[in-house]
Amino acid sequence: MKKVLELGSYVLPAYAGMVLAEQGCHITKWTHPEGKPDPVQELRRGHELWDWINHGKTLVPRHARNITSLAPGDVDVVIDNIRATAWERWGIDPQREAERLGVPWVSMRDEFDGRSFDAVAQARALMEHGPYVPFYLGDTSGGLWLAFKALALLNQTGLAPRHHVLFQSSCLAKLVEGELMVTEERVSTPPWDAPGTYGPDDNGVTVVFRGEPVHEPVRDFDWKWRHLRHDGAGRITV
Repeated sequence: MKKVLELGSYVLPAYAGMVLAEQGCHITKWTHPEGKPDPVQELRRGHELWDWINHGKTLVPRHARNITSLAPGDVDVVIDNIRATAWERWGIDPQREAERLGVPWVSMRDEFDGRSFDAVAQARALMEHGPYVPFYLGDTSGGLWLAFKALALLNQTGLAPRHHVLFQSSCLAKLVEGELMVTEERVSTPPWDAPGTYGPDDNGVTVVFRGEPVHEPVRDFDWKWRHLRHDGAGRITV
């Protein structure tokens, strides 16, 4: 079982750790050593979000700068969303620590090393083409990329221990087909389909495939509970 150390706060690194835990890794999450709540816990219904996103982890009250006390073999990979300026203030070089521990270390950061927010990532990556999405898509997709990068590195052999940095808005933009290579205007439907053949209608969506229209209404919670794959308690299984 691969040992993952999760550092940082809020949704993004916690989502990455959750995904890695669901894929069979052992996740140790370091929380504030003096019991100061994570920003997630201070949200409206934040304790429910906290319980969901930290399922299956070992939570340890320990400051991130204590990573210098770890020995090689204690962890297999490190993930975090701590700003570079914070590591510098603590006198810690993630690259040097990755080399000392003999592990890959993957960080998620804002493009300009400021605080990273889901809403900011959406404005930079998606909202040229569509409205703001009222859930933390910038955080959950960033967490998914963080977990993907960590798993990819864990499954490769012969790689030198290294610090890898991902950037939140860039990761979210990576989900838009064509990335920055296609400049076709987008409105309420993808640019690849003829107008009126793919996208929203009055109560859901219609897709015209080989001349045949396929309609799917908007599905509510009860339908999702019956038909989406979950563990019986509402946790989606992948």
